[in-house]
Amino acid sequence: ELRHKRVHASKVDYLSFLSGPLHIELQAELFKPTLCGHPCFGQIQLCSKPMMCEICVAALNGHENYAKNDLIFHQGAKAKNMLFLKCGSLAYRFLPAGCLRPKTLKLGAGNWCTEAVLWMPWDHVGTMKAISEVDVISVKASKLHEITRSYREAYPILRGYAFDFWQEAREHGEGSLTDLPFAQMELDLEVKSQQVYYTSEEELKHAEDVQLSLVQWDD
Repeated sequence: ELRHKRVHASKVDYLSFLSGPLHIELQAELFKPTLCGHPCFGQIQLCSKPMMCEICVAALNGHENYAKNDLIFHQGAKAKNMLFLKCGSLAYRFLPAGCLRPKTLKLGAGNWCTEAVLWMPWDHVGTMKAISEVDVISVKASKLHEITRSYREAYPILRGYAFDFWQEAREHGEGSLTDLPFAQMELDLEVKSQQVYYTSEEELKHAEDVQLSLVQWDD
């Protein structure tokens, strides 16, 4: 349904008639609300609106749509992008440090993953699949680094977040690092069976939780 409801910008002929400045403004309005959910990008927007616009135009892969059960990334693959989940839900499977059995967690809309690739070389330590139709926005790490060199006023922001990430990674320990945000791991969203009554929105979330336990993994 998601693929039928959403129309890719390339399919809208009239957009090709937009001037350069209008195209940049459109891209920024499309992607800023999602990116600024992350505090680092929120600070960039406050510090340098031109830099944020350039990120939206040059450092993103646009909206990427995935169908239910599509593979997003696989354990061991080299990460190149930070991912923002605009809508839908994702299942993430990994092996926690000191455990013998893999664990599966759910990532919901409005969250992000693989932030580590912005601050260090990173290989995925788990596998992620879609458990519903999803819309993902990817930030290309190499392009973000390139853009940052042109905006000296924003450089301290990224340097500060990189240092904070490194500090938090040290506190968690190398073996406990995953592709998910630290806060997400602390919440431990592993599904547990429970008997409750649901609203219609909660029923959808509950159905996704059930689907989470049914995801077929290749290993």
